[in-house]
Amino acid sequence: MIKRTQQALAILGLCLITFGAAAQQKAGEITHLQGLATAGPPGGAVRFLAAGDPLLEGDVVTTTEKGYAIIALNDGTKFTLRPATSFALERFAHNAGEEALSMRLFKGGMRMITGLVGKRNPTGVEMKTATATVGIRGTSFDARLCGEDCRAEGMTPLVQMGANAPPPAPPVVARIVQVSGTATAALRGAAPRTLTGGAALYEGDDIKTTAGATAVIGFRDQTRVSVNPNTSMRIANYQYSQTQDDSKDSVALSLFKGGMRAFTGLIGKKHPEAFTVKTATATIGIRGTGMDVSCEGPCVDPSEAGTPPAGGPPPAGGAPDGGSPGQLDGLFLFTWEGGTYFVQGSFEVPLNQTGFIGRDGVARILITIPEFFNAFLAPRPDRVDINWENLFASAPPTGGDGLYIGVREGHVYILSGTSRIDLGIGEAGFLNALGIAQRLAYLPRFLTNDVYPLPDSVSQGNVPIFQLFGVTLGVPGQEMCRL
Repeated sequence: MIKRTQQALAILGLCLITFGAAAQQKAGEITHLQGLATAGPPGGAVRFLAAGDPLLEGDVVTTTEKGYAIIALNDGTKFTLRPATSFALERFAHNAGEEALSMRLFKGGMRMITGLVGKRNPTGVEMKTATATVGIRGTSFDARLCGEDCRAEGMTPLVQMGANAPPPAPPVVARIVQVSGTATAALRGAAPRTLTGGAALYEGDDIKTTAGATAVIGFRDQTRVSVNPNTSMRIANYQYSQTQDDSKDSVALSLFKGGMRAFTGLIGKKHPEAFTVKTATATIGIRGTGMDVSCEGPCVDPSEAGTPPAGGPPPAGGAPDGGSPGQLDGLFLFTWEGGTYFVQGSFEVPLNQTGFIGRDGVARILITIPEFFNAFLAPRPDRVDINWENLFASAPPTGGDGLYIGVREGHVYILSGTSRIDLGIGEAGFLNALGIAQRLAYLPRFLTNDVYPLPDSVSQGNVPIFQLFGVTLGVPGQEMCRL
């Protein structure tokens, strides 16, 4: 009799704990569960979880070696916790102006897709481990603290063939060296990505800066481009072989509106004819060059919203045919190193001079350098210090113990002390036990061939029902706690 009373009291206590947790404002809930998992505050009482149970801010969630859990937060963030994982939701806030998400991975691994917090406050989402901080910028990624388990699953790249193979990730052609203010990039048909230092750029990216914003871009061949405020441009084509056969290497940028400063790299120095900047007015060629370009008024591409049609009344800022046209009167090209030219007619713009094409389409050399070139907010790119090794270097995975990150979408960085690497779509990174971060040459097999589902690929109907085999009266998770 005494034993039964003790069991009943234990059941009642556990039910009250469950009820109290449910009454609190929750950060999210367990949407799917296979096997066993527990949650509770650090050092406090734990509760067994089932699908539909709340996840609270501060909870430490632990999965067993045979199970996994899928969690959805209130902002739409979702993650899969792999087997033998210990994870803490340290902070979660999704009210407007207060968005923040801080997590900690103690062991195991997770597969994550960020929600509204990451979209509204791209710098407000991070995950920590014992040796690193992982910055998450509107992203889908996998993270694993690896040992023998990952080595057993394979470190070599996974080659997938056939119609069901996923499309290859686009190669990273450039990265943001520094940015001030708000700048975005977007591939055709994709949502814009907010750019921060280290963010990856791809062929076809449309890059835009807002009022007062600037960005400095470093390309793989060490071409440097600074982007002025209120600018819209595209990486139209970029091919860099890094081999002796460099006959197809090329850089083609499209400037739709605004201003840019460029300092050519290895491609422009070896094959000047392979570097071009295209505008709606003219295409610019180089001779191993540093140049400033301004495109306003009749030069602005008609695809830019609010652009007056070509042939309309001239804008304020000086007569197009006068000796001192204003910035809004057309295309300006100033050469500060090497030589440049307008391709149409091969009109040369010598060193320290400014070429101009106005509404009449006629190229000319201006008598004086327009004052607005001296007011460019974007820095001269050749004067920006760039660590090229850190920006692009990579090495094959060695299979060592540590933190591995694989990125499916967005931008992730790994920071440990002074060691930092940035990762884009299709890239992987590794942090060893000494806290040294390294970009990997390819995604290892254990990341690309994970048998545990992505958190948005599972529906309620195709997950096995959560069961506790062999439990007896008084064990948390039994249905009598749900009466």
